[in-house]
Amino acid sequence: MATVTNTNAAVVAGNGLGPTTYVFAVTTGTITMAATIDLATADYGLTVVGVSGTTGTAYLACQGANVHHTDADGLESETGVALTATFAQNP
Repeated sequence: MATVTNTNAAVVAGNGLGPTTYVFAVTTGTITMAATIDLATADYGLTVVGVSGTTGTAYLACQGANVHHTDADGLESETGVALTATFAQNP
């Protein structure tokens, strides 16, 4: 079990993993995980950092810009993809 060793630490929202992290729910009956990953990396400036499943409702974790190369839409604008969480980088 995890324990707190520094009782002076403040809890803040965010992550220490690098750029903004996005978690997407992918409805694979509508779009495949492979197609979603292709779009994320080729069109939205994202780096894939985790995949949870490839069937049903699966989850895709990415880091990066999440801005389409020709307009301002994010990956969640694609049919079958929903943005479920965003973690900003801690300063």
